Amino acid sequence: MLLLIGVLILSNIFDLLQKFKAVYIPTHFFWKLVLYKIPYLVNEVASLLSFIAMLFFLKRLTKHNELVTILCNGIHIWRVIAVPVFAAVIFGVILITICNPIGTFGLQKYESLEAKLSKKTSNNLIISKSSLLFFENYQGNKRIIQAGSIDVVNNKLNKIIILFLNDKNNFLKRIDGEYAILVDNNLKLTSVKISDNYNVKQYEYFTVPTNLSISNLLNSFINPEMIAIWDLPDTIKHLVEFGLPITNYQIYFYKQLFKPIIMATTVILAACFFSLKQRDNSQEKILVIGLFLGFIIYFLLEILFKIFAYNATPPFLAILLPNICILFFSNFVIMHSQET
Repeated sequence: MLLLIGVLILSNIFDLLQKFKAVYIPTHFFWKLVLYKIPYLVNEVASLLSFIAMLFFLKRLTKHNELVTILCNGIHIWRVIAVPVFAAVIFGVILITICNPIGTFGLQKYESLEAKLSKKTSNNLIISKSSLLFFENYQGNKRIIQAGSIDVVNNKLNKIIILFLNDKNNFLKRIDGEYAILVDNNLKLTSVKISDNYNVKQYEYFTVPTNLSISNLLNSFINPEMIAIWDLPDTIKHLVEFGLPITNYQIYFYKQLFKPIIMATTVILAACFFSLKQRDNSQEKILVIGLFLGFIIYFLLEILFKIFAYNATPPFLAILLPNICILFFSNFVIMHSQET
């Protein structure tokens, strides 16, 4: 398990070296970036860690025939498995309650420091209780765009307000519209009122050039990984009110919520890979096969979660169904192995 965490740290280091190869980073900032991301990475691969830990637990039990002795004394294999399963559930609860918020905080700090070092804006969007706020620089002037909701299908921003500021953040003018449609780098507003420091004008239609598009507006939204699990339900609720896609947020929420179940499932799956034979290196062969298949299953599950969720399966079922199938399959293999 420590080896896998070491691999995660090394991959994080190489990723940073590649990302900032053209930018000088002070050493203490570099190691801050590495450390900020570790809790998040550990939380993300926790199910894989529990799988690997179970493989080595079984290898240790079978190495000196301890598992054979236990089974010969009439103790059922499930009583042996129950201990690491219970430990995985407890560890999963700890990850949800402690590691997830720490990982979220670390990821936010990582994003902020990365933006500072690369001199890029980390996020140009704010979600309030009643509206969405976007920030844009256009031809030297700053804009604050407020929208009551977004119609993604029709490229439409409802109840739109645009504030224009100069480079010194002084107010220039304000545009209010019933709605605006984003077409060819233009905001085409309807039922428009334009006001500045001196007068107010009204138009039926008005066009404002912009660099924004619906796609880059959606990309401006904070990643679900940067929201603590306990804040995700409220965020999802707000996104629904604003007419925005929420599937990725739901997938991440249920993956975190069901983490104890997922980790227990991977422990039971790992219990399928054990051998009581000692003379023909069966244990080592099965360990290698188990590790290889474990990585494949881990990545396949990530794909299956999204396939189910994006094909009319309720997100909580999209997470639970593959794990239920693994539980039934693992139970069959374990019971069959004990009989033979």
